[in-house]
Amino acid sequence: MLGTAALVITLAILSGFEKTLTNNVLGFTSNVEISSYGDRPLPDYPGTSRFLQQHVPEISSLTPFVEHEAILRSPRGVAGVVVRGIPPGDTTVLAMERITSGQSLAPHASDTIDPIVISKDLANQLRTGVGKNIAAIRFNETLRTREDILANLHRFRIVGTYETGMTQYDDMLAYTTLHAAQAFNHFSPTQVSGYDVRTPTLAASIPVAAKLNRVLFYPYVARSVYDVYPTIFAWIDLQKKPTPIILGLIILVAAFNIVSTLLLIVIEKTRSIGVLKSLGASTASIARIFITQGMSIAIIGTLLGDALGFILCSLEAHFHFFKLRSEIYFMSSVPVSIEWQHYAIVSAIALVLALSATLIPARIAARMQPLHALRFA
Repeated sequence: MLGTAALVITLAILSGFEKTLTNNVLGFTSNVEISSYGDRPLPDYPGTSRFLQQHVPEISSLTPFVEHEAILRSPRGVAGVVVRGIPPGDTTVLAMERITSGQSLAPHASDTIDPIVISKDLANQLRTGVGKNIAAIRFNETLRTREDILANLHRFRIVGTYETGMTQYDDMLAYTTLHAAQAFNHFSPTQVSGYDVRTPTLAASIPVAAKLNRVLFYPYVARSVYDVYPTIFAWIDLQKKPTPIILGLIILVAAFNIVSTLLLIVIEKTRSIGVLKSLGASTASIARIFITQGMSIAIIGTLLGDALGFILCSLEAHFHFFKLRSEIYFMSSVPVSIEWQHYAIVSAIALVLALSATLIPARIAARMQPLHALRFA
């Protein structure tokens, strides 16, 4: 029971880490990101979108964005961020799904001041909140005079705050509408910084990025999410490497427990084995008794272990008992992913190992001679 529960919980946590981290990363970027060399604006995004949809049918969706480094200033604080303009109502952005107060960017805002959404921690740093106005200065190396600062100054109103658990990215990104970002960066209505490209699967991002680089020319450059965040995916792969060792040790301990338990039963039932042998019980029937006993232990233990693992994983998924430091793990609690494949594989392995483990004690018991068994008793 404990071996099976430990296995399914371990697999659920490892799978949860991978899925949560991947989804969080994709919530801040996309499967493939198209940008430009030298951070120069890309022209005619409606025409480029039509061209890419025609020549790269593997693209599921294509969303333009505008971004640039900026300094946010409130009456009580200053912080450096990247202001990213997205189409209002874009549901692929993780921050828009994790609004903690206020609202996300509305498709049709009636306010004359451009809206902005910042992280909860950033709002605390700036000591401001929803409904407050905030000034943004577009970072530029030519900012030397008061006139330069005023030319790159823009006013926003905070309409919402978000919290994704990925602290490093929360404190770095602020979101506004695409139109407001174009005005902030002095872009024309058809100029953008790049495109977020969604592919049918994450694995398809690498070949799609390669195809986009063949179709597009300078200054366009396409990078898959593996190229944009190589360290994070290297960390995910590193998490997987010790998995076989951990699972192997747990399986070894579980199998050893079955063998030792049945051997103790053989020792305790030595007299009974001698009596059965003297009454004419065959070697096969004695072995069958202990195989049945071992498989009964295995089946009951496996089912109880599956149930225990499922209950504990469900409680953690719902209540988040175990907290993590988000600045290190990119999430605020231990994630779990409950998948039926894990339970099926673990149960099958447990039963096969249990059957193998019962053969040794069963063989010892079956080969026991009646005279020796009665004398031992």
